[in-house]
Amino acid sequence: MKYYKQLGMTVAGLLWLVTPLQAEQVSGLYEARVPVESQARDVREVALRVALQQVLVRVTGRRRVLTVTDIEPLLEKAPRYVQQFRYQSREVEGEDKPTDVLWVRFDKQAIDRLLHENRLPVWGRTRPATLIWLVVDDGRERELLSNDMNTRARRALEEQARLRGLPLRFPLMDLTDRQAISVSDVWGNFEDNLLQASKRYDAEAVLAGRVTRTGSGDWRGRWTLYQDGRRQTWNASGQALAEALTPAIDQLADLLAEQYARVGQNDQSESLRVRVTGVKGLDAFSRVMNYLNDLALVEDVRIDQIEADSVSLILTSRHGRMAINQAISLGRTLEAETVPMARSGLQNPLAEPVQGDDSGMPLPTRQVDLQYRLLP
Repeated sequence: MKYYKQLGMTVAGLLWLVTPLQAEQVSGLYEARVPVESQARDVREVALRVALQQVLVRVTGRRRVLTVTDIEPLLEKAPRYVQQFRYQSREVEGEDKPTDVLWVRFDKQAIDRLLHENRLPVWGRTRPATLIWLVVDDGRERELLSNDMNTRARRALEEQARLRGLPLRFPLMDLTDRQAISVSDVWGNFEDNLLQASKRYDAEAVLAGRVTRTGSGDWRGRWTLYQDGRRQTWNASGQALAEALTPAIDQLADLLAEQYARVGQNDQSESLRVRVTGVKGLDAFSRVMNYLNDLALVEDVRIDQIEADSVSLILTSRHGRMAINQAISLGRTLEAETVPMARSGLQNPLAEPVQGDDSGMPLPTRQVDLQYRLLP
């Protein structure tokens, strides 16, 4: 069994090798699992409150959402937002017996509306993938985590990432990686080597860390996030290994959410005309529509015009052109194209004449706000 498990991880690693790290569609954002001692109603009501707290943090991307004054009364009404729940049994590391947990799914539309009404951000399912370089020093040896390792450190990182809704990836540490980077490079946080070795993964963010066990038995960690040309460093410590690791994921989630999770900027929705080229066939058209409809910042997508290999759409949002452009580009389904402007600066040469005007007057044009190319 152990052989097959290891083989499965290796195969998964090889499959992952051919796919660059891209933003991912994170599932289960509106679901939570909370350990419970019984199935009594009063126990369930407490668990639902905890579950809603988890979901609010995950969907907004911000821990401080729980400190917002208007949120506290809403937590008392957690059952009102429940769409489905059931009890499950789950194995817990370090426990002899399975633990009973309450699984719950909240109503996405109700939660999003609640957040919008309180002017809180909604972070959609498309989220940046982070590549993690981590060295763990337990006092006996230093170990660089790789994609085929199933260690306590990795499990702790992935569990916290699941709670925060973050896609994490670990390096393959194959021959290419071993020639490009060493344990010493990660331990010393040598930026040039780290970023050079990370290029093959094409990740939106790179997190480099080292945690070490001190003589007193505590754990101390140092972390550096490389993202969008910036570098941010922080420390974390705790009596247990997980206590030095989970704050790193929390800090990572907070920083990424500040950039990608937006509060609606306007009280009223506005419309943007978006043109997508390279749309050849029904399957390609469906990809575009499904992708745009799935973005949390987009309230509505309407078809404006369909041509032989392109489509013009009207997107409705309260978040403005820059935020929409960032959200669309993150998923790497659509690649931004420059919208050339006419010399007068008044008209877009990509604009299409409005049909049906036979008055002889110059025809108004369809201004394109954003343009993209559909990637294969």
